[in-house]
Amino acid sequence: MIIRSRAPVRISFGGGGTDIPPYCHEYGGCVVSATINKYSYAGLETRDDQKIFIESVDFLKNLRFGDMSEITYNNELDLLKAVIKTLNQTDMGVNIWMRSDVPPRSGLGSSAAAFAAMIGLFNHMRSEKAMTNYEIAELAYRLEREELKIGGGYQDQYATVFGGINYIELGSHGVRVNPIRLRKDHIMELEKHLVLAYAGERETSGDIIESEKKDYKTDKEKLEALEKTKQIAHEIRYALIRGDFEKFGMLLHESWETKKKHSALVSHKRINDIYDLARKNGAIGGKVSGAGGGGFMFFLCEPNKEHGVMNALEKTGAKPVNFTFDFEGLQTWEPSTSKGGIESGVIS
Repeated sequence: MIIRSRAPVRISFGGGGTDIPPYCHEYGGCVVSATINKYSYAGLETRDDQKIFIESVDFLKNLRFGDMSEITYNNELDLLKAVIKTLNQTDMGVNIWMRSDVPPRSGLGSSAAAFAAMIGLFNHMRSEKAMTNYEIAELAYRLEREELKIGGGYQDQYATVFGGINYIELGSHGVRVNPIRLRKDHIMELEKHLVLAYAGERETSGDIIESEKKDYKTDKEKLEALEKTKQIAHEIRYALIRGDFEKFGMLLHESWETKKKHSALVSHKRINDIYDLARKNGAIGGKVSGAGGGGFMFFLCEPNKEHGVMNALEKTGAKPVNFTFDFEGLQTWEPSTSKGGIESGVIS
């Protein structure tokens, strides 16, 4: 059997930081995010033996195991290993392959998309008791945050599984995904006037997230910034529903200025210089997508100013990337033929 999957990455419009425990459990959090047509792809081929072969195109790694008992965590493709160890309960042999449309540590939630794509492969094989979208997202969160101890919030896993433009609420009650239904012409306007650009690799989001979590109860300015971030996310939701994109751009700017108060690590001189240049050339507002420190940035531009913004960004070395929104989320399928499948390449 051959199964393939893909899960989209996301851009985070607002609310980031309020989805990180324990803040979201104690005070409640909310985020607005949108998935785009850049994906983590995964493939699975069952074997007649118990061997496990794993290939990651992004990390240029091939791992081979005689059976499940040989798989241990050692910072080599642990993400893929965690899903296999959890869901391959029959100890069957499999060939696993994975790649992503975006580089690692991009700020677009690519690790959550990879978890979702991997879980989707095994979930596709379940003839009974297939997991719901909520269950897949919760498992992806648990494996990344609890099993592998990778810091972060809740929004990425739910965004990639559900797809679309969503207002995601978090609290002691759990997580609730509320789709934001935009008119088709509003979606096209938003796609036209948003500029997405890769500003360069960030080191890691872990230090930023730990800094955000630290002392928020006793640091009045940090707590006020989180509460303000949550309020802006509410306003962003309604600006999108109304199709008020000028207001949306202004709220992005306000959100970015507020986010920088979460931690001194969120921004640095290069990011600030890129942001200021974009604003001078027609961007109403924007922000770094994700925890900060690097990766992708996006900007909402004044009408017909997006090309000027892109040209200015290119002069800094930032790389604009074309995109549209994804409204399907996690998808799995079986190819109609095995020709050209994952069994006919590096994995054997």
